[in-house]
Amino acid sequence: MKKRSHIKARSPKIQPEVRMRVHHFESPKERQQFLMNLAISSEFEMRYRGLLDYYGKEFIDYKKQNPTDKNRNEFLRIISKFMTECLEDNCPPSWQQCVPSFWEELIFTFYPHCMKITPEEKEVETFLSQLKKFVEWLDKRVGTSWYLIVEEYIFIARSELKSCEHLLNGLFLNDFPRIYHSDWDPEQDIERINHKYDQCTNRLNSIFEVTSIIEHTVLLSEFETNHTYYIRGLPYKLIEIGMIMSGIIGKKSGDLNWNWFQTDGIYPQRGKTYITIKR
Repeated sequence: MKKRSHIKARSPKIQPEVRMRVHHFESPKERQQFLMNLAISSEFEMRYRGLLDYYGKEFIDYKKQNPTDKNRNEFLRIISKFMTECLEDNCPPSWQQCVPSFWEELIFTFYPHCMKITPEEKEVETFLSQLKKFVEWLDKRVGTSWYLIVEEYIFIARSELKSCEHLLNGLFLNDFPRIYHSDWDPEQDIERINHKYDQCTNRLNSIFEVTSIIEHTVLLSEFETNHTYYIRGLPYKLIEIGMIMSGIIGKKSGDLNWNWFQTDGIYPQRGKTYITIKR
């Protein structure tokens, strides 16, 4: 099985096209500064287009204040990816012209898709802490007043995101029980899962909402069809009603229950607003 993402921020449908931006340097000094910024931004994987937009300068200057901070670097990787890849041409024209939904989508939908799996399960706390620091710095730098709005979103999101992080880790431990052991053989686990998946005659890669949990069975409603799927084998004690689960399910012909085979993302209910299926 190959992992593929199909979570996408809502945006108008446009025809694919190649867009080029030409930038003329006024002096060798400006060109040299651009190259320096390019080197700095590459450390948090910002796309080139960000160097020519307002937010790129803010991200670079924010990193320069603490260039060796790994948590800051990871935060910048996530938020720059949100700006340059997720929002694409729907990116707000300035920090002043952002709207609350910009921060809501970042926190409840985009960040969960970028969440990493760690044995400590501290990724949510780290991201939210870094977000608060950045917004506080941003308000002072450009004269915006986003801190209180973002702080409220963080207050709402913290427990929900931590539940998503806990489930995400539980799902991977369910599939790869020795993932944190030094002698873990990932190929052996992958081969085992693929062998089971190859026996499935029915398969579906989609996004689902948890609607009910009956004993050991989790009921999922598929986004497009609202069809209900009965899933066995999930760590049901970690799952909450209303969670959004993106991934692959499959079952053998004649079986009533489906099995969960791959996790692409776990999202809180509030993130549903900004999720669509990209086929």
